[in-house]
Amino acid sequence: MMEEAAEHDPLIGATLGGLYRVERLIGEGGMGRVYEAIHAHLGKAYAVKVLANGRAYKPDAIERFLREAKSATRIENDHIVKVLNFDKHDEHGVFLVMELLEGEDLAERLERGSLPIDQAVDLATQTGDALQAAHDAGIVHRDLKPENIFITQKKGRDFVKVLDFGISKIKSPDHTDVKLTATDQIVGTPLYISPELARGLSAVDHRTDIYALGVIVYEMVTGTPPFTGENHFQLLYKHGNEAPDPPSQRSPRAKIPAHVEAAILCALEKNPSDRFSSMKDFCGALQGPSVPRRQKRVGLALLAAVVAAFALLLWPARESSAPNESSAPSPPLVAESPIPTPVTPPPEGSAEISELTRPPTSVRVQLNSTPRGASVALNGVKKGETPLTLELPKGTEATVRFSLEGYQPKVRRLVAEDDEIVHVRLRRKIRRETPPIKKDF
Repeated sequence: MMEEAAEHDPLIGATLGGLYRVERLIGEGGMGRVYEAIHAHLGKAYAVKVLANGRAYKPDAIERFLREAKSATRIENDHIVKVLNFDKHDEHGVFLVMELLEGEDLAERLERGSLPIDQAVDLATQTGDALQAAHDAGIVHRDLKPENIFITQKKGRDFVKVLDFGISKIKSPDHTDVKLTATDQIVGTPLYISPELARGLSAVDHRTDIYALGVIVYEMVTGTPPFTGENHFQLLYKHGNEAPDPPSQRSPRAKIPAHVEAAILCALEKNPSDRFSSMKDFCGALQGPSVPRRQKRVGLALLAAVVAAFALLLWPARESSAPNESSAPSPPLVAESPIPTPVTPPPEGSAEISELTRPPTSVRVQLNSTPRGASVALNGVKKGETPLTLELPKGTEATVRFSLEGYQPKVRRLVAEDDEIVHVRLRRKIRRETPPIKKDF
């Protein structure tokens, strides 16, 4: 199809802006086409993006095009595609000049199936790094999807480049957020759209990108997005109202780590305030939990106790080892080191003594919800209604689902390591009432 279109493409062979000689078509989408072009003086290849014929002279399309150029050039990050020029050609309209990338986009990669966990987390982390830089610059992408995540190679490894900031939202005192299209109330791609964009809200922030990346990571580890539908309206409704299946249930053979699943589900929360506060936090959670400082202190105390006990065992043996020798003191085993002082055990009932001396075989988990009375299912098996206390074997990994009629269900990933309390706040479902049909008689 692309080769046939290129045979009759008037841009092939044209020189845009007097500098960029168009060689071949390398991609196309709804907004325009992307060509490989050679700089007339430098002889270097670039990617040139040109608006489609029907949009070449429309003010809203040109504004979107210019916005893409401004957004990309404002962000200092290696994972953002570099935009080098924005110009106008008398015959073919405006065009963007970008670095030429070799590789494939994530959508093409996903056509071959789900990705290994490590690879999915790596690609997500690189994408998140680019978006965190955008958010720091006051820019929200709003149209993140696999087609806009390009995978090239750098030093023998996958290297991500994020593309297409055409419908990005720029937050700055000197910027006026103009309408880009007549239907700008709903922007983004339905498979990856956030609930707030699905509802047509204009006041969105960086957390809408966190949701979209959560959907993409879900698809990377399971092979399918969390929601599918026969049309856009079904997708918009599901993103706005339905809780996703936990990834481990969608792909049980993938052995998705608990922390990865928990991070994905947090990113997919319907309410933006329930998601991660930053893209950096989301990517950190995907990479795995860090060791809490309290656990490090307990480890050091335990090490000191072992050293002290070892020293006490050696000390009497050293004094009696040579009874007939002169009374001159023998050299110490450890040169001029004082005897380590035994560590005083913490008071009864403290957190540290429970971790050191009480290895529990089970833990208690209290499950609460607002409002009360929500049905609780553990790995798909109903256990009762909130408030509910469950005793689970230590180390149990489970998916807990809270559901109550008239409210949006919530899913939590649980790793039963210590006694804990889990509390969720359920939100009412949005009811869309159909206005009565007026009949004329």
